[in-house]
Amino acid sequence: MSDFQFKDNVLSLSKKNEIIIQKCKCTVGRDVELHSHRFIEIAYIASGSGIHDIGDGYSSKIEKGDLILLNSNVSHGFKSEDVGQLVVYNCIFDPSVLRFAINKSDDFINIVYSCLFDNEKQNSVSKPYIILNDAGAVFPVINEMYTEYTERPNGFEKINEANLIRLLVSIFRLQMSGRENGGGAYRHAIAESAVRYMNDYYNEKITCEMLASRAYLSTGYFHRIFKSVTGEAPIEYLQKLRLQKAADMLTNSSSTVRQTAAAVGYSDMKHFYKIFYKKFGQTPKQYQDRENIE
Repeated sequence: MSDFQFKDNVLSLSKKNEIIIQKCKCTVGRDVELHSHRFIEIAYIASGSGIHDIGDGYSSKIEKGDLILLNSNVSHGFKSEDVGQLVVYNCIFDPSVLRFAINKSDDFINIVYSCLFDNEKQNSVSKPYIILNDAGAVFPVINEMYTEYTERPNGFEKINEANLIRLLVSIFRLQMSGRENGGGAYRHAIAESAVRYMNDYYNEKITCEMLASRAYLSTGYFHRIFKSVTGEAPIEYLQKLRLQKAADMLTNSSSTVRQTAAAVGYSDMKHFYKIFYKKFGQTPKQYQDRENIE
């Protein structure tokens, strides 16, 4: 069983789509030395107590029930301070294994991942990791993943792909419960996800209800979050985006006004003319003719 390679204190997965679950045991004087890796690590303290060291001088006391989330390329190690053993379960994976769970209509896992592992969105940007206390609720999932990984019954890879989603959502719920300040990151992740979707699919039918459902939120709650982050209501943002795309097409292509309207998601020409004139002070045809003359 080849889990990973260790060279010059840098770990790398043998297979990019692999999810590895380990159980490490430390005793006083036998530490897990500082090392880094090019993948995500979730560490759960199953028993004992000790110190979690991070490169550049960061360290935290850890004890049973603590959970640590580390992004890629973060140097870290463990030291036991207990007469017994410090037992740590490690879940190691490349973010690419999550792609199977993210599709056009469902971006919730992407939001969860962004909140947990996007350092730029963490409220405490000076801290290169997240630690959650009293996270025992996630241990049954981690333990099941460890059993699947070590015993390797038929289909264990697929089971652990699903279990990884369960684990991330469980951690996300703990973080959002108030034990950690993750609200700001959560709101920004939701709004940014919706913005990406609108930029990719602005020519298709999009409603506020649809955008909310992708994030597993009520329409009203999603609307409030989006407006608080962007300063605009979702459909206002979409209309602004579509009209700018239409203006660009009228300027830079030979498309007719009707073709342009259809290309940016409008089938009602009367409505398209009305909102275009309101934004630009000209009809689409006038705008096109003026731009072409200039």
